[in-house]
Amino acid sequence: MRPVRRIARWGIAVLAAGAAACASAPRANATRAAAEPAAPTADDRAIDAASSEFELGREAALAGDFVCARYRFGRAIDALRPPSGPAPSEAVAAFSFDLYDGIQRYEALAGPTEEAGTSSGQIDPEIEAQIEAPETSPEAIATAREAVASDHPVAPPDVPIVVNDTVLRVVAAFQSAALHDKISAGLVRSGRYLPMIHRIFAEEGLPQDLAMIAFIESSFLPLARSKASAHGIWQFMPRTGRHYGLRSNGVVDERRDPEKSTRAAAQYLAYLHEIFGDWYLAMAAYNAGEGKILRAMNRTGAKDFWALASTNAIRKQTKNYVPAFLASVLISKNPAHYGFVVVPDPALEFDTLRLDRSISLEDLAKASGLPLDDLQTLNPELLSLVTPQQPEGYELKVPSGTHETLFLAVAAVPTTRPPEFRTHVAKKGDTLPRIARRYGVSVSSIASANSLSTRSRVARGQVVMVPEKVKKTGKSGASPTKVASAKSKKGKTAKTAPAPTASAAKSYRVKSGDTLYRIAVRHGTTVAEILAINGLGGSGLIKPGDKLKIPAK
Repeated sequence: MRPVRRIARWGIAVLAAGAAACASAPRANATRAAAEPAAPTADDRAIDAASSEFELGREAALAGDFVCARYRFGRAIDALRPPSGPAPSEAVAAFSFDLYDGIQRYEALAGPTEEAGTSSGQIDPEIEAQIEAPETSPEAIATAREAVASDHPVAPPDVPIVVNDTVLRVVAAFQSAALHDKISAGLVRSGRYLPMIHRIFAEEGLPQDLAMIAFIESSFLPLARSKASAHGIWQFMPRTGRHYGLRSNGVVDERRDPEKSTRAAAQYLAYLHEIFGDWYLAMAAYNAGEGKILRAMNRTGAKDFWALASTNAIRKQTKNYVPAFLASVLISKNPAHYGFVVVPDPALEFDTLRLDRSISLEDLAKASGLPLDDLQTLNPELLSLVTPQQPEGYELKVPSGTHETLFLAVAAVPTTRPPEFRTHVAKKGDTLPRIARRYGVSVSSIASANSLSTRSRVARGQVVMVPEKVKKTGKSGASPTKVASAKSKKGKTAKTAPAPTASAAKSYRVKSGDTLYRIAVRHGTTVAEILAINGLGGSGLIKPGDKLKIPAK
């Protein structure tokens, strides 16, 4: 178990503890003391001190006292990396990266309401309308009860299944004329993605039936977008997506990539389960945000989802979220039993082609004779028809069996410049619409380029990236980089770590007492992004006078 997971497993016990006074001293941990050796090393003492401060900061964050939380988190970092003194050992440096990750998760609770959780309470609108005001009758609910009672699926669920009147009401709503075709279409479409989702969830140690969360969120539509700017089959909000490594920079939006977003969703769900120790509460938090659910439990004293759903502390939509998930799992296990004739789409199969320059998909389609729609369907993360220029190259997904054809076609395709950006330093009174009007671009293009919601506010002094129009250079003849392991019969690709670009970075001179965490908080970025853009590697050591690149936000 990673160090931060070791210190973060408070679960719901924090709720009973209440808010911690920021001035209070770290509490003794009898269990830890009993387990430690008689003569702890300096590294042990540093890690224990950081753990104690982290726990106090975590408790303060969950209670809503973010001033106190940041103070405690800062002390935790200082315990590991004093402003002066010898460089930390390998063990302490390794622990610090997990600590950074844990701190950033709890600081995320202070984020704007519109960016809490994933989709800020977004359920597929048509499904949401029906489960909140279902067109059902006592007879329909009785039929649903009989169907559930007589159901014997070939593969039993791997998550706990509670069947009560609320769940039966949703089952009946899904079977109704108003939703039947919608549910059928989503189940058919699920065949494209479920094999990939099940593989990733197995790798991350998650129950595979949690895949049906994507059904409730988006009906398995990669281009699904909510009014609050949540994107993709998992409906990630910009802030949560960034935290889990999903880039959105005006050229690509990885929230729309089914495989990358599934990996992020698995990690986020695992984190939520770590907090709550219960999949129903974790799902409610996925919908509404962990801060809202924790605070609602604190106010009501509820210890499980059903007790919480019986109060007015959470929205009706969140109350319906878990029942909708349970209904979807029941039906997906045995669709015909519930009146659905479903022939799932075949799983998406593709090869990957690594490009070392930007090209137009339209040009590639013409040169190869492949339908442009096929390339767009396999690469929903692309926000335009132009592939990005990345130092490590860009892995373009191509239809299975076409790798060689496209490899040759690329040589005849001219290089196309990807969208470029100018920087705008926000002034007092600036808004995204005002900035968009000034530069003659859309609000959505600016929001996408900066991983913001279209309704996000901009602060005075904030650097905003403004996209410019795409232009072709007319150069051709360059070749893509061929990847030996690119082909995959089941759509598997090698993991590519997201890397921030240095083109829009600003410079910062490290001062005495600075830590990577403090610098990240001050500039609205993350430690991981600073490490990546500066190539600091595993140690992440900095000293006064060092010059760092800070990713523009």
